[in-house]
Amino acid sequence: MAQNAHLRILFVATEAVPFVKVGGVADVIGSLPRELAALGHDVRIFLPRYGGIDPHVWGLKSVATLSFPFDGVQQTIAVWQSTLPGSTVMVYFLDHPEAFGQSPQVYLGLDQWREQWRFLLFCRGLLNVLPLLDFAPDVFHLHDWQAAPCAAFLRTTHRHLLRQGHARIIYTIHNLQYQGRWDVSMLDVAGLSRQQVFTPEGLEFANDVNWMKGGVAYADMVTTVSQRYAQEIQTLDFGWGLDEVLTRRHSRLVGIPNGIDWDEWNPARDAALTATYTPDEVATGKAQNRTAIRQHFDLPGEPDVPLAVVVSRLADQKGFDLLAEMADTLGTLPWQLIVLGTGQPQYETMFRELAAKTSNVRVRIGFDVGLSHQLYAAADLFLMPSAFEPGGLGQLIALRYGAVPIVHATGGLADTITDVSDDPERGNGFSFAEY
Repeated sequence: MAQNAHLRILFVATEAVPFVKVGGVADVIGSLPRELAALGHDVRIFLPRYGGIDPHVWGLKSVATLSFPFDGVQQTIAVWQSTLPGSTVMVYFLDHPEAFGQSPQVYLGLDQWREQWRFLLFCRGLLNVLPLLDFAPDVFHLHDWQAAPCAAFLRTTHRHLLRQGHARIIYTIHNLQYQGRWDVSMLDVAGLSRQQVFTPEGLEFANDVNWMKGGVAYADMVTTVSQRYAQEIQTLDFGWGLDEVLTRRHSRLVGIPNGIDWDEWNPARDAALTATYTPDEVATGKAQNRTAIRQHFDLPGEPDVPLAVVVSRLADQKGFDLLAEMADTLGTLPWQLIVLGTGQPQYETMFRELAAKTSNVRVRIGFDVGLSHQLYAAADLFLMPSAFEPGGLGQLIALRYGAVPIVHATGGLADTITDVSDDPERGNGFSFAEY
C-alpha cells in the first residue's frame, strides 16, 4: 500500500459514542474514525444494535438482510445504517432480536456462554453481509475479545475477504483482563474447524478457546492503548496468562497512546458547564463551576478546601480496593470528595454509606455525561488510583479541564502523568509507584 493511499477501513467494536457507551473503548470508536475520515480515508464502523439504540432516535435506515446457518439453526440478521455525528463515517448496526435487539444490555456479565454466542453471531454475520454493502476493506480494525473472532474467520472461512493479502487485520487490546474464554465446544457454535484453529498457534489456551489469543495470533499488527501497557502485558504480572504469546509477537505489537476528542472536551465551549473558561481564565472559571457543583451536592462552600472527584467504573481494577481500606478516614480528611460511577455492588454501597454519614463525601451512582463534564470543570483534584490502566482517558480530560490528577504509575497513567515532586518543571500531577 502506498504510504499516502486513501484506505477503506472497517472498525469492528461493541460500543461507540454517542450511540452506546460502557467504557473508554466507546470514546475511541466515536472519535478515531472521525479523525481518519478527515484525513481522506473511507472509514466505516460495525456495531451490534442493542435494544437501547432506537432506530427512530438515530434515523437508522435498513440496508440489508441476510439468512445464514449458525449454531445449527438458520439465523436472520438485518443491517441498519447511520452516520457518526459530525463526520462522513458510515455506521452499520447488526440487528438480531434474540442476540441484541430484545435487551438494552451491552454485556451480560455472568452469562458468559450467551455472551460468546451473541458476539460470535455478530462477527460471523457482519462478515457474511459485508459483500452486500459494496465495501471491501483494506484494513479490518478489530477491538477487544468480542471482535477477535473476526480474525479467526478471516484466516479460515472468510479468507476471501482479505483479497489474497491485499487487506490487513489490526487487533487492538483495550483491556487484556477480558479475553473471552470457553471450552472447545464453542468452535462448533462458531462453525470453525477444531483441527484448523484449536492449536497452540491459534485459539487453544490451557485447553480452552481464547478469542483474545486468536486476535493476537491472527492479526497482522497488534496495538494497545499506551506504550507502557504494551511493555507491561509482556510480563508475568500484567500478562493475564498471555505474556508469552504477546512476547512471541513483540515485533508486531505497538503501543499507541489514547487521545481525547478536543472538541467534545473543551471547557471554553462546553455547554454543560455553569461557566466556560479558557486556560487564562481557569482560576475564576473553575471557581464558578465549583460553587455550582457544591450547591448541587449540598456540600459546604469552603474556598480553601480542595474538591476531589472520581468519574469511573467502580471496580477493583480502578483502585477502589485502596479507598475501601481507608473508607473510615475518607470522611475525616480536609477535602471534599464527589464520586460518579457504577460498578461492583460493594463499592456502590460503600460510597452510599459514606455519603449518608459524612459531611464531605457525596456520590451519584450511575452514568451521567453532562454531570461528568461539570465535575471535571469543578475539580481541583482528579482521583484515578488504578491497579492497572491500559490507557486511561479520565486523567487526560482532567488535565484538559485544569484538574490535577492523582494516579498510580501504571500503563497509560505512567505515560501521561509526571509526578511534580520528581520533575517540578514538567510535572502535571501526583503519582505513586507502589500499589
